[in-house]
Amino acid sequence: MASQSTPTKGQTDKSTWQAKKKTYVPPVKKQPGEVPILYLHKGSQFHVFMDAISKAAMKEYGHSAKMFETNVKYVPSLPNKASFAFLTDPDDFKAAWTEAIKSYTKEMLNVDTQAPKLYSFIWQYLSVGSIEEIKQHKDFAKFSVEKDPVA
Repeated sequence: MASQSTPTKGQTDKSTWQAKKKTYVPPVKKQPGEVPILYLHKGSQFHVFMDAISKAAMKEYGHSAKMFETNVKYVPSLPNKASFAFLTDPDDFKAAWTEAIKSYTKEMLNVDTQAPKLYSFIWQYLSVGSIEEIKQHKDFAKFSVEKDPVA
């Protein structure tokens, strides 16, 4: 009688047979909001890439991602004392003005700290060919050290 651990003639080990069986893997569908990798070639659809990356960055980084539309770093607007003119009490005016300046300063710091994160966010969606092309840019040394996505 044959041992159950070794298959006999004409029989195959079930685990070996299943390992050889190929399973059908359906193609992965693109998820809404997914950013495609940018490949530099003829017909690369750069506009599709820019649209997708700007929407994804806006979702994750907020105002800092406005640079995709404006091509300049976002600068929050400075509070205006005239907008607090309705406060007649000097103490209320001073407290509201101080809070507005704090919010402005916090937003400025937030934009500055988001810049390197946004820089790496862009780089993760570049192909090897795109990265090599960017490295050939005359200002690459400057913006790669500063990690400034707008430079």
